Amino acid sequence: MKFIPLHATNTSIVYKNSLCSFASLLVLVFIALSVMIPVMLVSVLSPYSGISESRVLYEQPDVRFTYKYIFVATIEPEEEGELESMVACSTFNHFNSIMGGFTNSCTATKYWTEDVDIDLITDRAHIQLELQDVPAKVVKFDLLVFFEAQLQHKCHLSPPSVLAHHAQVPLDSRLANGRILMKGELQLKQYVEFDCPFPGRNMKTQFRQVQIDPKGNIQQYKMESLLAQVKANPAFFQLSVQETYYTETPPHIKPGLIIELELDMLQVPARYHLSIWERLGQFWLYFASFFGISFYIMNKLKDFLFGRHIVRSWEIIPWKKLY
Repeated sequence: MKFIPLHATNTSIVYKNSLCSFASLLVLVFIALSVMIPVMLVSVLSPYSGISESRVLYEQPDVRFTYKYIFVATIEPEEEGELESMVACSTFNHFNSIMGGFTNSCTATKYWTEDVDIDLITDRAHIQLELQDVPAKVVKFDLLVFFEAQLQHKCHLSPPSVLAHHAQVPLDSRLANGRILMKGELQLKQYVEFDCPFPGRNMKTQFRQVQIDPKGNIQQYKMESLLAQVKANPAFFQLSVQETYYTETPPHIKPGLIIELELDMLQVPARYHLSIWERLGQFWLYFASFFGISFYIMNKLKDFLFGRHIVRSWEIIPWKKLY
C-alpha cells in the first residue's frame, strides 16, 4: 500500500530578546520595510503610477433632438456674370425674417430613431429636411442641428450638443433636385476631466448652453459664432461625418431637394476625476497585492538571519516545547 501525505505543519521556533536590543531594532526595520516597499512599488510599478487622479469611462449618451436646425446653402448663379445666391431653411423665425427672400421654408422635417440593441437608448438617429423649388445647383452648404445630450454614468452631465457640418459639393455632384445623404457619428471633445459630487465635496462640472437672442442680428446665427459658444465649455459633443452621398433625381419624378443626416450614437470615452474614496480604494487594491509578497520575503529573511545565528537572541524556544 502506498501512503500519501494528508497534512503537514511548519516547525516553529520562538526567538526572545529584550526590547532595547539590536535584534528588536532589526525586527522593527523589517516590519517597516514590509510596509514601505509595497508603497514604493505601487508608486513606481503600478499602471496607475502615483495613484491616478482620473479614469476614462465609456458611456453611450442619452441624446434627444430639440427640433431646432439651421440650413444655409450657396447656389450657382442663374446667369453667367451674376453673383452666387443662397437658400436657407431654419426653425428660427427671427433668422427667417432676416434672410427674407433667401428663405425657403422646409416643406417637411422628419426625425426618427433606431434602438439596435433594444436598451431604450437611441443608437442611430435620422434627420431629414426637404426643400422645394431650389432655383439652382448647390455649391456648398452649412448644417447646424441642435440636440440635448446627457451622460449619466457617475452623475448627470449635459455638455452642449450643437452638431455642425460644412460641405463643399464636388463640381460633378452639384444638384438642385435630389438627395444629399450624410453619414456620421456623435463624438465627445473634452478639454478637462469631469467632476462629480462625492461625500466630502459637492462639486460638479458646469456647462454654458448656447444662447440666441430672439432680437439679435444675423451674426449670432452663423456657424462660427454658435460654435464659439459651444467651445467655451469644458467639453461638448460634435459631429464627425465619414460619408456623403449625392443622388440627383429628375424633377418630374420627385421634385425637391432632400438633406438627410444619419447619425450614429456610439459609446464615447469620458474622463472623470476620481474622488478621494476611489483613489484610496485603488491604492489599497494594489498595496494589498504587493504587501503579501513583501511580508513573506521579509519574514523569510528574518528566519534566515535568526536561524543561522547571524542575529542572536537571548532565548530560543524550540518547536518541540511548543507542541
